[in-house]
Amino acid sequence: MDEILAVLSRRVTSANKQHELGSKMAHIKNDDERVEFILTLMKSYGVMPEVISEPKDNQKAKELREQGNKIFVESNLGPMQYITILERYSKSIAYAEINSRELALAYANRSAVLVRVKKYAECVKDIDRALRLDYPDDLKAKLYLRRVECLTALQSPDMQASCDEAQAWLDKLSLDDPMKKKLSHKLNVLYGLRDILVSPEEKEYPLPILTSRNPEVPCAADSVAVKYNEMYGRHVVATRDIKPGEVLAIEKPYTMVLAPENAFTHCANCLKISWASIPCNYCTNVMYCSTACKNDAWKTYHDVECPILDSLLALRYSLMSLCSLKLAVMAVRQANGFDALKAGLKNIDECTDPRTIGFSNDGKFYSNTYQSVYSLVTNSDKRSVADLVGRGLNAAFLTFYLATNTSFFGEKLPRDLIGLSKNKNVIFIGGLILRHQQMIPSNIHSFTEERDLEAVERGAAVMPFLSLLNHCCDSKVTRNSTAEFMVLYALQPIKKGEQIFDNYGVHYSLMPRLARQRKLFKQFFFMCDCEACLMDWETYMNQPGYHEVVSDKKKRAKIRKALQNHSKYIDRVTDGNIDDKNMLPDLLKMIEVLAENVPMPCKDMSEVVETVKRVYALTGNKFDVPK
Repeated sequence: MDEILAVLSRRVTSANKQHELGSKMAHIKNDDERVEFILTLMKSYGVMPEVISEPKDNQKAKELREQGNKIFVESNLGPMQYITILERYSKSIAYAEINSRELALAYANRSAVLVRVKKYAECVKDIDRALRLDYPDDLKAKLYLRRVECLTALQSPDMQASCDEAQAWLDKLSLDDPMKKKLSHKLNVLYGLRDILVSPEEKEYPLPILTSRNPEVPCAADSVAVKYNEMYGRHVVATRDIKPGEVLAIEKPYTMVLAPENAFTHCANCLKISWASIPCNYCTNVMYCSTACKNDAWKTYHDVECPILDSLLALRYSLMSLCSLKLAVMAVRQANGFDALKAGLKNIDECTDPRTIGFSNDGKFYSNTYQSVYSLVTNSDKRSVADLVGRGLNAAFLTFYLATNTSFFGEKLPRDLIGLSKNKNVIFIGGLILRHQQMIPSNIHSFTEERDLEAVERGAAVMPFLSLLNHCCDSKVTRNSTAEFMVLYALQPIKKGEQIFDNYGVHYSLMPRLARQRKLFKQFFFMCDCEACLMDWETYMNQPGYHEVVSDKKKRAKIRKALQNHSKYIDRVTDGNIDDKNMLPDLLKMIEVLAENVPMPCKDMSEVVETVKRVYALTGNKFDVPK
């Protein structure tokens, strides 16, 4: 899209209209009108969206499968190579034509990798998929043997029946087939291993619980409340003293969007890791962990998104832009039509109480209603004309594709920019998409997973309640992504009446004040006035230890005793081991002792806080690297 914007800019400048058109855009205060203006601008300066389609293609599927095969036959494969192979095979599955032999071959080849990395249950799924399709008879004996191996490891009661099936296909092989003797021997070996071969267990941690809920915000604890004032707008405060480790909220996202780079390792609907994913029947861009997720995505949004994803990805639309489109589709469907949605949003626009804007009629702020999302700030009044034009062009292109390549508006509309600019429903949706384009940078949350020692973006999540938390460069809370929820934990003691701040990705320990201030102002349009900024706290490497700032001998002894196990815990969490039940309570007690006795900033506090964050992270989403 950057190239398209540059083309439009050059043409406007060449016509010497940049000041005139910029002035017009600056005076438009309504998102609907901004999109209408951009559509007419596109018409005047010859900017017409190009439709790109990359349909299912068995030849492309074969090429991708062969790429995977070429790597798979190498010796001494490492974890990243297994991921690459699995991605190649999954992409082959995405490109293969429905019910084709090529699809069967791709499932079978992927099953060969899955059994190698001990993903036995996933391997069985792929084998069964291949066998239901046009898989060659002369290769079925090998596939059934693989199935026996997996069922043996899973200690499945179906193992004996699978052995019988494998033997039946072995019997069909000719006596001079070089594979018959080898496969028969393997079957006998597997039968002998039925009590030895065991599938590795993957540990799952239970979701924490809220002991009591906020009467206005169902996803939050009653230890917090939503407030409003002129300085901070809507914000969240503590209703009582809060201790480290308390769960403050467990919010299920209104929606999530998978990062494009994870398209062939994760489910496009629920975002979970999926090594045995299944494709959309029509496009080659998304994969799902199950038929349930596939069907849910189709009826919720993907039937609309599917015909235009090729065009959007070719233009390198960002994750945020894709999310802005998905939100618009979901909003219309949740409201049961354009007119009902317009009426509901009119009520929000006319709300006179800035604290309860977006609350439902029963006086609650829900995470699963679009009106909560719609109420989040956009910062439109703080954006430059150039910013609004860029986002407006994104929205106009998205709206064009939606109107002319899908039946979202009842039927596919003509590729007529002026006609679209006069269609009230088209402009209404275009305005919503533009609103989302402005809202998302200030409100969307990264949905993460642990990969080795790093937190890596799995996708993006729209979290209405957590979006109400303002920023602090020394936040006393942390967010943890789990399979379906985002959990908000207290990291440090929080006093009653104190505002609860999140961190927007610029922590004082990792980034100097000037760099933080620039980044925050560029994206969020405010200058942070937290204590870390006002006092210009040192970054981690220059922070003092407690022994440098605490002179009282009794306090130093107390701190030293509290921290005595910290080094041991660092080693454990570095290795991913958090099974010690005493570790988290002990770490949280360290934070309490440090908060009570040591002035900030303090290197010891930074280290303990990071250890606690690592413990929480390991109970959430993890990228299970094949080994």
